[in-house]
Amino acid sequence: MPEGHEVNSRPGRAAICLRMSAVKNNIIFMSSIEYQILLAAGHIDPDVDQQAQLATLMAGDFNQDRLIRLARKEGMTGLLYRSLKKTGILGFLGHRQLQQLQSFYYHTVQHNLRVFSDLKQILQQSNEKGIQVVLLQGIALLQKIYKDIGLRPLTDIDLWVLPEKRSVFGTLMTQLGYQSDSIYPNTFRKNQTIVDVNSHILWADRIKSRKRLLSRSQHVIHDDIEICRFEGQSAGCLNVIDEVFYLSLHAFKHCVSRLVWLVDIKQSVTGWSTSNWKALLDRATELGQVNIIYNMLYLMSYLFDLKSADDIKIMTAEGGPNRLERMVLEKRLDGRPLPNWAPLLLFTAGKDLKTRAYFVFETLFPRPEILRQVFANSATLNVWHLYLKRVRQLVSQARLL
Repeated sequence: MPEGHEVNSRPGRAAICLRMSAVKNNIIFMSSIEYQILLAAGHIDPDVDQQAQLATLMAGDFNQDRLIRLARKEGMTGLLYRSLKKTGILGFLGHRQLQQLQSFYYHTVQHNLRVFSDLKQILQQSNEKGIQVVLLQGIALLQKIYKDIGLRPLTDIDLWVLPEKRSVFGTLMTQLGYQSDSIYPNTFRKNQTIVDVNSHILWADRIKSRKRLLSRSQHVIHDDIEICRFEGQSAGCLNVIDEVFYLSLHAFKHCVSRLVWLVDIKQSVTGWSTSNWKALLDRATELGQVNIIYNMLYLMSYLFDLKSADDIKIMTAEGGPNRLERMVLEKRLDGRPLPNWAPLLLFTAGKDLKTRAYFVFETLFPRPEILRQVFANSATLNVWHLYLKRVRQLVSQARLL
């Protein structure tokens, strides 16, 4: 197939199969073949059927350059490279596209090795000072799930440190040569390593009303962390139930704008039994965010061929998304991120009017110091100019919807 070949006006057999497979419950999702290829590549160790599906899609008509660009945007270059290699169809790519994909994979390996080394030093010093550090998101998943360090890209290191230890941890980071970001004070940088330090599991450092979105204190989650080993150092990790809960919250906070975040969840629930799913729903109910889990299950059931699909169908039938939520979620099913306002809807589902209003208002119009983080070069602007700038930004975003 020629490099950069475009989709024909008359779809080939693979395209026809693709569109038929994208019809579920009388809903048609017209996502691109490139996006479907990435979905099919979202496996660490694809089985025979998964390899056959990927090979069928790769034999169809699609734009190879667009596939590589989309894989980078969605955080899927490592998984795409691994799946194509294991399926034995790397040769389906043109020479230039194959070189690009290999380059991205090995660049991820080099970057992640450097990040691992830096985190090992942070954990060593934290343990000596008695600071409990909890690993979140990609950095935690690379060792527990992905194993191959080149499969999952890391843009930063996400850590959770309780508020009572936040100040002393910040001092430790400075002693290790990290500089606090002038715009985002919870972000520390040294060379190419970026560390995001959260003192609240639901990112209430910036938007304080996020605390209201949990029915119980974050200490309930912190009390149930597990101690794991990272490069020979002790670290805190979320237990498997809380991890899936947190990954779901994180994905929706960022409008599910990267496919790799959904693959993180898919890989985390591989092999789950009915009791695991029940434990997740019970935990989400306890913490007041069960609707987020129902919405995530709705997405996962359409995007991936999960082995526990029957369990998911039963659960989503009991408490699936409402009509408005489905309209929002179906944007991601078509391969697009959710609109910017989606978290305002999804995080407040089932909450009382006061909680909803407080969260929505503070998210739209946060404190002046937060707005100065949002807008670069705004240090000299007075408060009224800041909020006027924010109104203009919101109006501009609304026009793009």
